[in-house]
Amino acid sequence: MTRTQNTRTRDPWPAPEVALTTHHLVFTCRAAESIHWHPFKGSAVRGAFASVLRRSFCPEWRATETDPVHKQLCPVCQMLAAPNAETTPGDVRRPYAIRPPLDQRPVYEPGETFSFTITLFGESLVYLPYLVLAASGMGAAGMGRKNEAGHRGRFQVESIVSVNPLTGETATLLDAGASTVHASTAPVTHHQVLAVGEKVMDLLAKHDNRITLHFITPTRLTRGEHKMSKPEPFQVIKASVLRILDLAAQYGGGRPTIHGQPLHLKEHIFPYAGEVQVVADHTRWWDVSGFSGRLGREQKLGGLIGRVVYTAPDWRPLFPWLIWITQTQVGKNAVKGSGIVALSVGDWQLGG
Repeated sequence: MTRTQNTRTRDPWPAPEVALTTHHLVFTCRAAESIHWHPFKGSAVRGAFASVLRRSFCPEWRATETDPVHKQLCPVCQMLAAPNAETTPGDVRRPYAIRPPLDQRPVYEPGETFSFTITLFGESLVYLPYLVLAASGMGAAGMGRKNEAGHRGRFQVESIVSVNPLTGETATLLDAGASTVHASTAPVTHHQVLAVGEKVMDLLAKHDNRITLHFITPTRLTRGEHKMSKPEPFQVIKASVLRILDLAAQYGGGRPTIHGQPLHLKEHIFPYAGEVQVVADHTRWWDVSGFSGRLGREQKLGGLIGRVVYTAPDWRPLFPWLIWITQTQVGKNAVKGSGIVALSVGDWQLGG
């Protein structure tokens, strides 16, 4: 029986077991002063976030050489310190990612509201108090480009809400005008990922097994040392699976399995990824850059934006991983808002 026939008859498929949880924390803010932005807002949000965390909660943030024991114990260093060099192929795995405001407006005037999201990976919410405290510090210090007086635009955090895009569930951490923070979230789990995938399988059959992947913010993928200027399906899927494998291993319950046995890329993923074909490519490369405070210089953040349509004989081994990257982002510089993707089949869409 061919894989296409398997898709039609919906034979049981050994779903992967992924011990990973994500928590999307949406910060709604109101500008107190004019906030001026560069074309891509992610670098500014991450810069303000990292700066406040270091100054407020890390006693060794000015040190050129940080004690290795301190790095192991300090939650700020755990969140912000890069475990690999910037030139390492693929994404540097950190316990969080940032989703900046996605509009194209260059200025937020006083009184206008905006929001950004910080996504935490893993069961532990040890970083949650630092995020909440850092948010108010970000508002006081300001964000975006400096004005003529050398100041960044200040803002107030009005509310913090945890949102689950798969179920629609929400949990309020901070109400508008309140001072009490509730340590509750609406986590995304692998069980929910599989449930969404199962519902969409019928839609796939009605749409000729075609899915559309939308690159919302620059998605920088690499093959070896070289950037990918086209959304080659095998490489996109490989990068997606590797990101979830690493996040689960580092911040979840360990590397994913199938029937309790280790998942093997060459057996469970690559044969099916190799059969995915491009139906239509409407992507382009956006050459944008930001400033890296750690490196002390400009950093390339450019990547693919737009959409690509794929088709495959059997999406079942691959679809859960594509759902996951709508929750985790994919590619380099996710901590600066890169790699936000959405997935659609017909009129159904997830992410973005």
